[in-house]
Amino acid sequence: MAKKKKKTKEKKTNEERVLDQHNIEYEETSFNWIEQGKDALKEAAELGVEPESILKTIVLQGKGDPKDFFVVCLPIVHEMDLKLVAQQLGKKQVHLADNKNLINITGYIHGANTPIGIHAFKGFPIYFDERIKPFEIISVSAGKVGRSVRLKQEDLVKLVNGKYIEVERKE
Repeated sequence: MAKKKKKTKEKKTNEERVLDQHNIEYEETSFNWIEQGKDALKEAAELGVEPESILKTIVLQGKGDPKDFFVVCLPIVHEMDLKLVAQQLGKKQVHLADNKNLINITGYIHGANTPIGIHAFKGFPIYFDERIKPFEIISVSAGKVGRSVRLKQEDLVKLVNGKYIEVERKE
């Protein structure tokens, strides 16, 4: 007689453990933008999650300083104006960190970068697009591709000592 396989709960990520250590409530979710693209947004909308409340985590580097890394989190459906970000942060220029070298810079592969882990384990400054302010609950990566956490925006911003900036000019 074959043994029944036990349904195993996925192991917590380090980022979820950080949230637990700080007694921050969150909900584990799946959201795989990399594989599903816009279909993932439709799926989220069907679950009542507004696409503007789902954040992508972008790692940037200040021009001229090989160790000047920082993170900008913005809604997955929006873009970022690098010149405006540089201006907001008082830097001459900023550019995207080398995608091929992300694992060495942040400890995460493309699609798994998260403000929770990058702040906790690397100490990089974290900035948030001011357009997320209206959303009480937001989603960010849980440190694994396709895995996210939904939590209170104010809890996340406080946890990572985040600051709000304008990342795209208002039309």
